Amino acid sequence: MSEEFLEFSILSDRKYTRNHIWMQIVDKEQGTWKIGASDLIVQEMGDILRVTLAVLPSDALADNAAADNEFDFADVAEEFSEGDILFSLRSADGGETFTSPCAGKVLEVNNELEGTPDLVTDDTYSEGWILLIAPHDFDEDQLLTADEYIQSLSE
Repeated sequence: MSEEFLEFSILSDRKYTRNHIWMQIVDKEQGTWKIGASDLIVQEMGDILRVTLAVLPSDALADNAAADNEFDFADVAEEFSEGDILFSLRSADGGETFTSPCAGKVLEVNNELEGTPDLVTDDTYSEGWILLIAPHDFDEDQLLTADEYIQSLSE
């Protein structure tokens, strides 16, 4: 019997959440972070066909369940709360929705993903970043280091 192995990268210069978001400090003074989906979840999903940028209250997920988690919002909300839906990814095998680990403000979105969502698949930690945010009253210690993230995968 052969076993299938999933190959993925976890970068040590990032912090991670238990729901597979990576966060990288961009400007410590300004408190800005780039965020995206970890390579683990991207590899599990397969080729990313669609990235939807949507900041929604977490209770909106139930309201949109019938729409199969497809969020089509022309504008991304500027402010978001902890637990709000930040973005969703869709592959041929299904979709995943990612919620915010903190409250904050969206400063920039990666507009390249609209036409080339495969950047998330091909280069999730660089060209495949999703949002640039400025968290409010955020304690960086609540995030996982690369080693802690890897350890959490076996829990």
